[in-house]
Amino acid sequence: MQARVARQQARGLCTTLARRSSADTPRTNELDIVMLAPKLRRAVFKQAGAGATREQIRISIEHLKAQGIYGKQGEPVAISDFEPPALLGDSIEEHFRNLGELAAHPYLRMAEEFARADDSSFPQMPEAAQWRMQSGWTRYADGGASRVRVPA
Repeated sequence: MQARVARQQARGLCTTLARRSSADTPRTNELDIVMLAPKLRRAVFKQAGAGATREQIRISIEHLKAQGIYGKQGEPVAISDFEPPALLGDSIEEHFRNLGELAAHPYLRMAEEFARADDSSFPQMPEAAQWRMQSGWTRYADGGASRVRVPA
């Protein structure tokens, strides 16, 4: 009986995936899940999708049932249809990859410069016999080792 009801619901979902919303109510799909506001949806999904397949809908229903939230009414969501900033790329995935690269670029540049540095500019590594096995900080310089309070 439940399987038959789920199949009927899935058929209905395939025919109308998203109900239109009025100005005061958010747009929801047939599972009553609130969808993105129109301007935000257009910015995030530049190309209209083909819609969900029956199999995808069936899997969604199973997942919602497994979580104990299928058919339950969610909390009201305020409509927030605003003009989002332009994406930095052709997709939301590209946008966040580009943001990450922009944030990491200065550190990547410093790491690349360090990797290209001439070995003669680095302090000489102490010989194994010179290593001090003690807690705290140790400074190795000029062929010797000395305890320091903090690195400088």
